[in-house]
Amino acid sequence: MTSKWIHFIKYKGMVWKPPLAAALSWALAEWAGSKHPYLAPLTVILSIQLTVDKSVQFAWQRVIGTVAGVLFTAAIAPYVSLNAWSIGLLLLVGALIVTGLKLEHALLIQVALSILFVLYFQNKIPSYPLDRIRDTVIGAIVALLIQIFIFPPDSVNKAQSKMRQFAGHLSHHYMNAAHWVHAGSPSSEANTLQTELQSLFKELHQTTTELNKAEQSLRFNPLGRKKRIALKKLNRQMEQLRSGFANLADMIRIFTNWSESGKFAAEDQRTWAAHLKSLARLITDWRGTFDDPAACSLVTDEAIPQIKTPAYMDNYQYPIALYTNAQQVVQDFRLAATLSSKAR
Repeated sequence: MTSKWIHFIKYKGMVWKPPLAAALSWALAEWAGSKHPYLAPLTVILSIQLTVDKSVQFAWQRVIGTVAGVLFTAAIAPYVSLNAWSIGLLLLVGALIVTGLKLEHALLIQVALSILFVLYFQNKIPSYPLDRIRDTVIGAIVALLIQIFIFPPDSVNKAQSKMRQFAGHLSHHYMNAAHWVHAGSPSSEANTLQTELQSLFKELHQTTTELNKAEQSLRFNPLGRKKRIALKKLNRQMEQLRSGFANLADMIRIFTNWSESGKFAAEDQRTWAAHLKSLARLITDWRGTFDDPAACSLVTDEAIPQIKTPAYMDNYQYPIALYTNAQQVVQDFRLAATLSSKAR
């Protein structure tokens, strides 16, 4: 039971942090003399986001937008009456100023809200403008302190989990490619393999996005030194995964062309099917290092497949690789030109 509560507190911060921060900010706002203490927890609710950097960004935008909107409206409100046209005019002027300064849209929203509420409440409740600024600052500070220093959101573990999952799928795809090559790389199955490869590419993009989120979440975390070290390692491993995917995509393209040429001999098929299976096993072993870093030592030279260019091809491997890449560039741009002419 205790472990469940610890897990809840550590990983479900978005459930319990806003209520805690809202209660504290309300109490602090009342202690500071506010007659509108609800403005502090309102800022808390809006500011606590899934990542620390998003929380900092929104809290900053909330405070700056609120202060700007309040000061602007407080300066003009005594000279305008409260009606539909004055509200519309002030909102338009505020929007033009924010847009002219090329500020973010979120700031425009905060400025507009402050203009609307201050214009409405100032004549009825003179203390409202000051309360809005003070309570917004209180709410933003409380939200950030709780979000940053009390079990800050941990996106590193989530990114690591995504990478582990992608590595498993990548290994599986290498194995599928091995079976396809062993069967002679039939064109009837090539489309299915390409479709699966596209799905794998989407997963690679999602995994990269998750890793970027983890990096952003640590940007404002003063207590995340160990996590930053782990993140650097994950970034290096991510490069390996990207390389593994790119090479697989290239090899599938080459196998397809080789098969269509009619020169893909049965012996070559068996050899490359074996190579692809070895690569699949290598990625599976490498994936195990996510769960047990000590397993890295198990991926020894003996376990790594020895895939070398045959001696009689030594003089040709580089020109062949260059010709292959050059031909791919020609095909890509020729296809692009053809599609462009058809679009016209």
